[in-house]
Amino acid sequence: MRSFFSLLLLLTLNQAFAQQPANLVNPFVATEKPRYDFFGSATLPSGMVALSPDTRHGDLWDAGYRYNDGYVLNFSHVHNAQTAGIPVMPVVGTCKALQGLASSKSKFTHQSEIAHLGYHKVVLDDYGITAELTASLRAGFHRYTFPEAKEAHIIMDLTAPLGPVSMDRAYAKKVSNTEVAGYSVNSPTFRRKKPFKVYFFARFSKPFNKLNFWKAESETSAQKVLAESDMVDDKKAGLYVSYYDLKAHEQIMVQVGISYVSTENAKLNLDTEIPDWNFDLIAAKATKAWNEYLGRIEIKGGTKKQQTKFYTDLAHTAMGRRIAEDVNGAYIDNNGDKPVVRQVSMNKGVPAYHFLDADGLWGSHWNLNILWSMVYPEFGNNLASTFIDYYKNMGLLGRTSWGGEECYVMVGDQTVPLLAALMQTGRATFDKELAYKGAYKNAFPGGIKDRAGYESGPNPAGGGIDWYLKYGYVPIEIQGRGQGFHRGGAAMTLEYAYQDWCVANMALTLGKKKDSQLFLKRAGNWKNLFDASTGYIRPKDTLGKWLSPFVPLDLRGGSAGGFAMPGFIESSSAVYSYYVPQDVNGLIKKMGGNDSFIKRLDTSFQKSVSVEFAADHGHHGGALVDYDNQPSCEIAHLFSYAGAPWKTQYWVRQVKEVTFGGITPSSGYKGDEDQGQMSALSTLMSVGLFNVQGLANVNPSLEITSPIFDKITFHLPGKKTFVIETRSPVKKDNTYIQSVLINGKTWTSFKFPFSVFANGGTMKIDLGPSPNKTWGITK
Repeated sequence: MRSFFSLLLLLTLNQAFAQQPANLVNPFVATEKPRYDFFGSATLPSGMVALSPDTRHGDLWDAGYRYNDGYVLNFSHVHNAQTAGIPVMPVVGTCKALQGLASSKSKFTHQSEIAHLGYHKVVLDDYGITAELTASLRAGFHRYTFPEAKEAHIIMDLTAPLGPVSMDRAYAKKVSNTEVAGYSVNSPTFRRKKPFKVYFFARFSKPFNKLNFWKAESETSAQKVLAESDMVDDKKAGLYVSYYDLKAHEQIMVQVGISYVSTENAKLNLDTEIPDWNFDLIAAKATKAWNEYLGRIEIKGGTKKQQTKFYTDLAHTAMGRRIAEDVNGAYIDNNGDKPVVRQVSMNKGVPAYHFLDADGLWGSHWNLNILWSMVYPEFGNNLASTFIDYYKNMGLLGRTSWGGEECYVMVGDQTVPLLAALMQTGRATFDKELAYKGAYKNAFPGGIKDRAGYESGPNPAGGGIDWYLKYGYVPIEIQGRGQGFHRGGAAMTLEYAYQDWCVANMALTLGKKKDSQLFLKRAGNWKNLFDASTGYIRPKDTLGKWLSPFVPLDLRGGSAGGFAMPGFIESSSAVYSYYVPQDVNGLIKKMGGNDSFIKRLDTSFQKSVSVEFAADHGHHGGALVDYDNQPSCEIAHLFSYAGAPWKTQYWVRQVKEVTFGGITPSSGYKGDEDQGQMSALSTLMSVGLFNVQGLANVNPSLEITSPIFDKITFHLPGKKTFVIETRSPVKKDNTYIQSVLINGKTWTSFKFPFSVFANGGTMKIDLGPSPNKTWGITK
């Protein structure tokens, strides 16, 4: 029986958060075909556990929870891009677990389904079981309400393929009549080269009548047989617990602690975070955690649809990276010959930062880095600290963290723009000198820029950093060099030049003037590939000859375009030619000046209206504007730099509503909602703030566009607030900024110092249906 105080706390939590932002989030947005790692219901911000129904497995881009599928296969606990684990499925009647996940699937309907942040409920129609799910940071909590049944079973198929991950083998043992412990071994993937263990400790609220383990019939057989023992260690291992003569509406609860270190730590995580069987209280705490995260940005006004999309976007920004350390700070480093247990430093009994399982940061300087620096600095610092740990432990500042392993996602040193942004905005809590040492090493041969996408092994060459230093650009021949992917020399040149500029600013901030001058010079290497005769960035070979024939778009593969143009990465020259955030004014001059630049960019947007400003996913080489993918994220904001901020206001609003405005299972994002990057971009568009430089410049500024809400309150570190209020005589069309007051003073520039925002204050914006072509042109 629950205590009086437990019930009182639960009632208080439910009342306090009944009208909070978590209730506006729609988890079903863009779930017709999501990435495996991007459905969120029974989870917490950055939670190790992301517990939810799975309706399909087999692929990163086509697995997990899919809205249009009619069956639930299982409920699993780990949904990361390259790690997965611990499926659970309740059934009644004869157990068919040995025949695979599909043999125990159940129909379900959305009519009886409820999902919100921290909670998921679904009725398994084939069994008459109501399944409810919630979670703490590192443990899942299941509550199953059964019908009357002569026999019921709860299945844990520990070697079943989940999402994009197959399993090598699994181990499990009986601990007691209510407890089971073990692990599943994730097989290596194309991206994650080494096996990885997901440990669990499972506890059942009712002693089971029987515990059944299964294994392969033989080493060469795919058939499964029951194992007559209290443990199993096998390539086909699994288990199910059995209950007999259940009464109607009888509830059985299951708690599953997760760890990547040991079963003992899985139990420690569970015992620490879910100490009793109060399901409703844990669900309320999960929702409270989400309200605290989402509530850092309060909004008023706008339509209900816009509010729903805003908070759904903001929730996604906390789902792309997952905690990987245990409550005692232990985590796995999987970069050596065998896994090593490392330790996050502790602060008052809790980890001082979170070591994360995280995708790469390719392109995050135009979305997540900005949002983190503005409002969520500890989330940015967690990831920065994770990659700095890689530098301490393996000698390279990391750019990916899957299964405790550096997997070399995409290209370049994607971490440097994040480090620079946190440093320049005064948000960094990591060791700046150590971070700089890692960034400096990565900028030369022997660093991470030796490696192209997913390039492993002892002799990497696909990154082309040696050629970049020799020629001042990465030549087109890089496509035939090395073993990695994404070997686009022109794109690499542009990205490396921007990253050089970020390192230069880090060096300047740390008083390393000579280093800063070196990297500032390298930041100008983009000019070596700007072809004045065409007005585009154009690949060159090692002899300095332009790629010929050349067109700015690659339409191979049909009218939608190929995956990428020769020399570029998942994009076209038409898009990448604007990839010079460190020198936008220099680029505008190269492209013929303000008028020519504006006309050309405006034409690209006009021609992209019919495709909703996004290429079909996987066909990026034919795009003029492409808000499906990272290299295009800044384009609409460039008009302001050419003296036409009203054009930025117009096109940002169009992209926000057309590309990112939907709240249905088939809309919301145009393809790749990559680690919440497009959600972060959509969030920034909604509040009307951005920075083309990714806040990596010394004394950075925020650029102003027109918000979609009447009032936005940012709750900032140090208990400060920054409030944006808008007024518009015509609510239906309030696209254009007429005037701005910052802290009571007239403001005529399209940007203002980040320090003004960080110190707290007010901005009042008058909006209208017609452009004011005199506002914002002051730089």
